[in-house]
Amino acid sequence: MKKLLISFSGGRTSGYMLWYLFNEWPERDQYEKIVVFANTGKEAEKTLFFVDECSQEWGIPIIWVEAKCKDENGKPFSEKGWSVQHKVVDFDSASRKGEPFEEMISILGIPRTDEPFCSKQLKTSAIESYLKSIGWDDYYRAIGIRFDELNRIDKNREKKKFIYPLAEINPVTKSMVSEWWGNQDFDLNIHPDEGNCDNCWKKDFPRLARNMIRNPKSFEWWAEMENKYGYFNPRNNTLKPPFNFYRNNKSTVDILKMAQMSQAELRQLTMFDKLDGCAESCEAF
Repeated sequence: MKKLLISFSGGRTSGYMLWYLFNEWPERDQYEKIVVFANTGKEAEKTLFFVDECSQEWGIPIIWVEAKCKDENGKPFSEKGWSVQHKVVDFDSASRKGEPFEEMISILGIPRTDEPFCSKQLKTSAIESYLKSIGWDDYYRAIGIRFDELNRIDKNREKKKFIYPLAEINPVTKSMVSEWWGNQDFDLNIHPDEGNCDNCWKKDFPRLARNMIRNPKSFEWWAEMENKYGYFNPRNNTLKPPFNFYRNNKSTVDILKMAQMSQAELRQLTMFDKLDGCAESCEAF
């Protein structure tokens, strides 16, 4: 029987894909399926609750993993820091203070738009480490990309054994997914600006500014990381410190200043920003 990894990001689209693959997918009985959620330690509490609720409401086992970059003695698994293992957790034991994220930063430095390594380290590698530990080495991967996100489909999908159920088998758009969740007994009760890690550097400036206005305390961890590791340059790249999370090397202090701007001033600041904002969640693959 073929094997299928369902990478559950914790978002609505990913949740709908999970339900579809277990309940309506015509080929569902042709695969041995395993569902894995990778926790970075900076997911919103309501995201963690949603993942656990999907598992309990639908009777679908979900494996929770977190990346481990250091051994029990605090030594990196690799001198270059690119070796990642995993630990299995659950809703109660999952990290909620950014512990896996900081462990990675303490080895590789602060991730940002020009060095976007955190998803690879904290999600992809952690999931792959878990699958290797259970003997999975040849499997398909179900990716939660919708029909209105076709530009995100990997060009090497066949080689990587990626399948896109919601883009090709059962094509849906964001509005269709939202309508489906509106008919369910539970939902991801999270503000759209808080999707992904709560103040991820992938978010655009208006979204971050709104988060700062709504919940300034949510930036405390990100500011702490910039203060602790802003001058840490383990890869000796050509960039000069201080290193900050946000695009154009903006810091949490800069985000605070943006939150104090008028809407017109903020639009003027970002009108030439060609980088996409983040989706509701960050895919591992």
